[in-house]
Amino acid sequence: MSLAPTVKVVLHTLRHELAERVRRTARRGNHAAAPLRIGVDIRPFYEPLTGIGWYLHHLLHEFARRDDIELVLFGDARATDDGPRLHTELPANARTLVFDLRHQPLSRLSRAITAGAYVGLLEASGVDLVFGSNYFLPRLHSAVARRRVITVHDLTFKRFPELLQQETLVNLDRHMKRELAWADAVICVSESTRRDLLQFYDIDPSRAVTVLSGLADPVAGAPVHGLPERYLLFVSTIEPRKNLTVLLDAYRRLRQTGAYNGSLVIVGRVGWKSESILSRLREEGIVHLDYVQPEQLATIYAKAEAFVFPSIYEGFGFPLLEAMAHGVPTIAANSSSLPEVGGDATLYFEPQDARGLEAQLRRLLVDPELRSSLVARGRKRVAQFRWSRAADETLDVFRRVAGA
Repeated sequence: MSLAPTVKVVLHTLRHELAERVRRTARRGNHAAAPLRIGVDIRPFYEPLTGIGWYLHHLLHEFARRDDIELVLFGDARATDDGPRLHTELPANARTLVFDLRHQPLSRLSRAITAGAYVGLLEASGVDLVFGSNYFLPRLHSAVARRRVITVHDLTFKRFPELLQQETLVNLDRHMKRELAWADAVICVSESTRRDLLQFYDIDPSRAVTVLSGLADPVAGAPVHGLPERYLLFVSTIEPRKNLTVLLDAYRRLRQTGAYNGSLVIVGRVGWKSESILSRLREEGIVHLDYVQPEQLATIYAKAEAFVFPSIYEGFGFPLLEAMAHGVPTIAANSSSLPEVGGDATLYFEPQDARGLEAQLRRLLVDPELRSSLVARGRKRVAQFRWSRAADETLDVFRRVAGA
């Protein structure tokens, strides 16, 4: 099959981007105020959004509200009839750099041609800096990033290496060392993550900046069939660091002693190294739901009697914040960033202490005043976590790096 259609699209796109760069340079030469031009790695949008994807989604839409910011989105080099598919809506005023090969015949060399030409396209964009929200910049993006800012969400692979495969550990550590050496600034999503970063890596503390994440505006609930009348709630991917076994043990004792006759609803996909826990998800009283839509999750949160987050380690801990926003009393492990997020609006227990968690649940279930107090404090606390503030603080880091 002919290469001509691919080459034609590549050349046309490159010419257009170079012309845009010339016009922008001319505006600056005429002393016109030029917006800060940010290149953003949007690869987290190519799969259903979880924590990192939503983090980037909310920041991008906040950035897009500002007149002094220009967003240039770096994703896959090509868009074809077969994908890749984006799983979220991009800001209307953001420009996506891509070779648009939709409705074009493709040859076997189309991928290689566009990948090679994409470095030139990114270079032609003339961005002031490149932002990587997911630890590392992809290789093609990294090649043109004269200034870069990355976000580090957690250091599970350093704190709890036993929870990861050896090959994954080596790969993460190698990439992290390289990226930290090249990054002009590193955004940490909590002070807990920043402390870990400075402990495990030799990095100038002035380059590591804590910017707490925000909370999305609430969505209207949608019906969820099969929800129990009464239930405790856990929301997160099921994997070893989420420490779900401790919650299962505490819940089992509550049922066996007659202290609670409601259910335990677990919302989240089964992740890796969780085969041993699958049989426990079929125990009496437990309802396991896979990934659900945000509207359904809002309903699930709102009807829960209590939310429990027993995680051993979290870089931030969105589910804890979400539960408080829905007026649900919360209990969390006294670990990593969770006290930083929960503050005085959450009850705590030591991560491996199932009896301690059981005791906190008993307190919550029999004490209406405690429940009401936690709900009130939770609503007050979540007001401190705003995406607009997170965006302002992130842009302050960008401007410092860009010298703007």
